[in-house]
Amino acid sequence: MGTLTKRVLVALVAIPILLFLTFWGITLPFKLVTLVALILALLEYLQLAYEDKIKPQRTEGIISLIIILLPFVYKPFFDWSAETSILAVLFVLNLSFLWSQRTVKRMIVTVSVTFLGVAYFAFFGGYFFRLHEMSNGGWLLLWLYISTWAYDTGGYFAGGWWGKHKLAPEVSPKKSWEGCLGGFVLSVAGLYLLWQFAPAYSRIFNLLDVVILAALLSFFGQIGDLVESIMKRSLSAKDSGSFFPGHGGVFDRIDSLLFNAPVLYFYLVIFKHIQV
Repeated sequence: MGTLTKRVLVALVAIPILLFLTFWGITLPFKLVTLVALILALLEYLQLAYEDKIKPQRTEGIISLIIILLPFVYKPFFDWSAETSILAVLFVLNLSFLWSQRTVKRMIVTVSVTFLGVAYFAFFGGYFFRLHEMSNGGWLLLWLYISTWAYDTGGYFAGGWWGKHKLAPEVSPKKSWEGCLGGFVLSVAGLYLLWQFAPAYSRIFNLLDVVILAALLSFFGQIGDLVESIMKRSLSAKDSGSFFPGHGGVFDRIDSLLFNAPVLYFYLVIFKHIQV
C-alpha cells in the first residue's frame, strides 16, 4: 500500500472522529482527547531525545504537562495561574533527580530538554482549549483545521508536481517555494468556501479576513512545520513517530496546528473582539 493511499485512508477515519468530538455538545471528551494527543506528542519528542543519547524525564514530563493543562480540562476543580504551573513543573523536574538514577553531571541537559518539550506542548497546545471555549468554538476550530489541512495538502501536491526552488534545504529538503504558494492558494480556497456556505462565519469574518487569515495561518503553519523539522534533525530523526500510517507521529500531524492555534486566537481577540 502506497504512502498516499495510507494518508487518505487514515484521514478518512481520523477526520470524522475529530470533527465529531469538536462539535459534540459535551466538551469533556474533546478536552481529554486533546490532552492525550499532546501527551503522545510530548512522548514522541522525548523518545527522539532518548534515541539521541539524551535521557529525558519522561514520567516527570508527562506529570508536568498535565499540571499545566489541568485547568483547561476541568477548571472548576483545577484552577491555578501560569506562574504556579511553571513553578510546580520546575520543582518536579529538578527534585526528581533526588530519586532518579541519572548522573548529576547531565542534569542541566536533561531538565532543559524535558522542560522545552513540556513548555512547547503545554503553552501552544493550550490554545486548542481556548478556541474551543469561545462562542462558536467548534466552528472556529474547523476554520483552524481547514486552513492548516488545505495548506498542507496544497503544499504536498504543488511541491511534488512543480517544486524546484527549495524553501529550507538544510532543515526540510522536500519543502519548496512552489509548495508554499500552492498551499496558500488552497488555504484561501478552503476558507472562502467555508465563509460562503457556513452562516456561522459570515457573522464573524469578512472577505478581507479570509485572505488575511489564509496568509497568516499559511505562514505560521509553515513555521511550525519547520520548527518541528529543526527539532527532529537536531535529534538525528526524520519522523517523530509512526502513530498515523503514512502521516508519521502525532507531533508530525499537529506541528502546524500548534503554531496556528494562538495566531487565530489572538486575531479573534484583537481584531474581532471575541472573548472566552
